[in-house]
Order: sequence, then C-alpha cells, then structure tokens
Amino acid sequence: MKTNHSNLHTMIVLLCLAAVLLHTACKKDSEILAPRILVGKGLLTVLPLSPEDFHLFVNLGHMSQPGHTFPSDHGGFYLTDWLIRVPIFCPADMIITRVDRSEHVNHGYSDYSLILSVNESEFQIVIGHISSIHPYILEKILDWEDAECESYSVATDTFRHCITWTNIPISAGDTLGTAGGNPGQFGLDFGTFDQNVTHVFASDRFDDYLYPHTVSPLDYFTDEINAILIPRCGDSFCGLPTVRTKDPVGGTIAYDVPGTAQGLWFKPGEPLFPETPHLALVYHNVDPDVPQFSVGTSLPGLISGPYTFDISDTGTVNSAFDEVIPDGQIYQYDIRYDCSTTADMRHVFLMQLLDEETLKIERQEVSAGPPWQFTENAVLYER
Repeated sequence: MKTNHSNLHTMIVLLCLAAVLLHTACKKDSEILAPRILVGKGLLTVLPLSPEDFHLFVNLGHMSQPGHTFPSDHGGFYLTDWLIRVPIFCPADMIITRVDRSEHVNHGYSDYSLILSVNESEFQIVIGHISSIHPYILEKILDWEDAECESYSVATDTFRHCITWTNIPISAGDTLGTAGGNPGQFGLDFGTFDQNVTHVFASDRFDDYLYPHTVSPLDYFTDEINAILIPRCGDSFCGLPTVRTKDPVGGTIAYDVPGTAQGLWFKPGEPLFPETPHLALVYHNVDPDVPQFSVGTSLPGLISGPYTFDISDTGTVNSAFDEVIPDGQIYQYDIRYDCSTTADMRHVFLMQLLDEETLKIERQEVSAGPPWQFTENAVLYER
C-alpha cells in the first residue's frame, strides 16, 4: 500500500510484508490435502471487508520505493478509518496453510498474515496487515515458541518474525480476524496466486517464488463482488485516490520485454530481496500510459522514488522503454519527479542497453550536455 518518503515506519512495514508475499515458499504444500475444486471466475464469493470499511481497492503493480521498487504482486484495501478495527471475512472455502506473526518490537504491537490455499496450494491467497487473528484460528496454531522465528533490524526498528504451518479448514464468510487499529497501517493487503498462470520474465530469478504466478483477484471474484470493487479499483495517483479506467483494471506485474530496456533490473551482487537496490522501467498501475523509472537506492545523486517523462516517438530522446535496444546508442531522458508540474527539468537520465542482459544508467545534471557521455557515476544493472 502507499507510503511517503517521510513515513519511514510505514515503508518498513511494507518492506516486511513484501518479503512475506514474495518469499512465500511451498515447502509444505504437499502436506496440505483437500478435495480439488474448480479454480476460476466465481471462486471467491465473499468480499473480505464490508463495503463501508474501505474506500479504495488497490490493483496490481503498486510501487512505493524503495520497499516496493518492483511492481507489487499484491493489492489490497485502503481502510475508511484505519484507527478502528474492522472484521475480515474469508472469501471462499479454503484451508489456512500458514500463519505469520510480525512483532514490531520498538512499537509494541504485532500484525499477522494468513495464507489460504486450495488444490494443494495451486491457488493461494495471502492476506497481510491483519491486526488480530480470530480465536478459532489461534487455538489451532501450535505454540508460537515452536514456530520458525527470526529477529532482524531495519533502520531503527527491530522485528521478530515467526512462521507456523497449519492445516485449518475455513469456510466462506467466516471471520478471519480484524484489520486496522495498528500504528501506520492504513490498509489490508490482499494477494492472489495461481500456479496455472505463469508470467514470463527476462530473468529466471523469480522461478522459485510466487511472483510469476500473480493474478488479479478481480478474475476470481463473482460479478456481484466486482460490481463493488471495480468502481473503487485503482491507487493513489499524484496524491489523490484515483480509479483505473483502462484495461486491465486489475493491473499487472508483467512488464518485461526481453531484448529491450523495459522491465525489471537487478543490481549485480545484491540479493533478489529486499528490492531496495534494484530498478524497474515500467508503467503506473493507475494510468498505464505513464512511464515510471522506479528507482531504488543505488543511483548516485538521486533519492529513491518514481520518475517519469513525456514519451517521444522519434530519435533517442525520451523513447519508450521497449524501443531501447542494444544498438550502441545512448538514450537521454528529461525526467521529473512523478506528478511534478514544473517545467524546470533539473536531472536527466542517460541510458544504454549494452546487451540484452546489461543496462547502463546514470543521473546527470541538465547542464552536463549535450553532448552526453557517461561518467564514473554510471551504474550497471542486469537481468
């Protein structure tokens, strides 16, 4: 969900949840057995929150740098009043296969995430930022002391994250817990993953993760529920809640175009997660015509964040990402901070695709060219 640069605590919460979602492993899926069901449109028959308890349903592809440098594999619900706790309902007959607890040590509270599965985890729902778990579920969980736990620190915050694997049947409409009431948590995260759907990426780095199997919940809810969700489906755009009107309304994460600059790029020598040092050349999840340089923390002289430009159809200035190919040319971008209305472009990006798997990029001052040349501050990224 959305965070501002000034809200470090919220960013950390998002970063931790991204790790939960993207690192969700299937190591015990074979132990979770239940009758197979038909997965597709109409599987999800219950809205997870009452309509009056949320005002925006965030689609796929949300970015909030540096925690969500890549388009996010989950959306969710912005709560109408995040200061109060509201019930969360199970969207279908499923099995709870995993419960995570994240203790925010410095802030004195914990939040939870649930993984709900069917068909031996071929289809999964991940629900995050749950402020409390229903007693029915808690009483079926093994002692948390027997859970898989680790403690770690991010900036000035310390977390203790625990995982417990479960096999708890749950029915459509059952109360799972509550959302809201925790400091800085403005929404409920909601991600859906279908192993029968696979997005192709230019890199094989995601092969062991759920990310390539990300799907929009709109493709699985009933038409009656979508009639509630679609008019609220979008994100914060230029500081305002905005509904997406262009297909696919549910958003996407599948931007990679092999052989071009478009898509996800990785800082060499850095782990896949967290996403903070990496780079994405993609499009906004509310308006897919708005290009986004989603910048992490590894470009010198530039704060992490979203940067945009006005696409040009000619030459090597402000070219669309999928028009940049390994042709030996340096491409120049007149960038501005996302949603800025100023005509004073203080920065440019120089970019060159050295080969299909190596991107060179540098931020420079407008006064540095033309002619444009890379300096020692240029950074290499790889597929």
